[in-house]
Amino acid sequence: MGPGFGYIGGCGIGGGFGMMFLGLIIIGLIIYFIVKGQNNHHQYVQKSVPNSEALEIAKIRLAKGEITTEEYENIRKNLL
Repeated sequence: MGPGFGYIGGCGIGGGFGMMFLGLIIIGLIIYFIVKGQNNHHQYVQKSVPNSEALEIAKIRLAKGEITTEEYENIRKNLL
């Protein structure tokens, strides 16, 4: 085994393969944190808007005649 292969020094950590492996780990961590950040953002948005979405569904059901006005009022009171 030549210089830079299997020890720290010479051409780096394990030669070119070690540097490539380290680069892949860094890229993987960056992608992981970007995806995790987007998921947290979507969870926050979904938690802050469900009542208005449910109220819109109730309005549509009332317009279609699937529920009565009394049922709509009960749903609205429960959501607000």
